[in-house]
Amino acid sequence: MAKKLTLVILALAFIIGSIGAWFQAFDLEAYGVFLKAFAPIYIALIASIGANSAVEKYTGKEEEEKK
Repeated sequence: MAKKLTLVILALAFIIGSIGAWFQAFDLEAYGVFLKAFAPIYIALIASIGANSAVEKYTGKEEEEKK
């Protein structure tokens, strides 16, 4: 659940920027400032996905060795 929510948040930020780039009314400079402000959060979200995948793979290998 958390992994899917994280991916949705990241995809939503990307989609908003991609669609907004086509419209003159969308202030891309302000959006860039927004992304820079929230960059530590995005980095933490991406790192959590990677860490969770690594833990799942590691614990999965331990369980296979025990069988």
